Amino acid sequence: MPRELTPLEQLQLMIPGYRGYKVKDLVWQDDMLVRRYMIDRLENANSNFSKMMSEIARRSPFDERLRALDDLTSRIRELVSDINSAQSGGVDVYARWKIHAEQLEQIYEYDLKLVGLASQVEKASIERNLDAANQALMELRRLWQDRAKLFYPPELAK
Repeated sequence: MPRELTPLEQLQLMIPGYRGYKVKDLVWQDDMLVRRYMIDRLENANSNFSKMMSEIARRSPFDERLRALDDLTSRIRELVSDINSAQSGGVDVYARWKIHAEQLEQIYEYDLKLVGLASQVEKASIERNLDAANQALMELRRLWQDRAKLFYPPELAK
């Protein structure tokens, strides 16, 4: 009976070049790979929803779905901006506070969930499913904020 893959192994299969946070310098590189993967998925979703919005606006400029789509694309852009501008991979933090193996395992688990949710948002955009996209996006934002706290000591992570 084959064993179940660890979160790190799953991430290595999903994201080309992902090695895991094994060495101090690789923390930043792996964090950037996760961010780029998420941003690519979210930008694809945003593009799909924007095209959908254009199609609807051409046919029916006062369609109530336009407001929902505008709100969704705005929240996607906001999250992409947050991901782009957040401190990269604990670079400054790692130099000050040691990240322990248990924290790395938690980071891997968060990363796996985050890339999965970003893919769900993209899939929902392809399927034109606003409800699924909204739900995945809300969970993605929450997990992204929670993950950032893992790079700090507990007393500073509040």
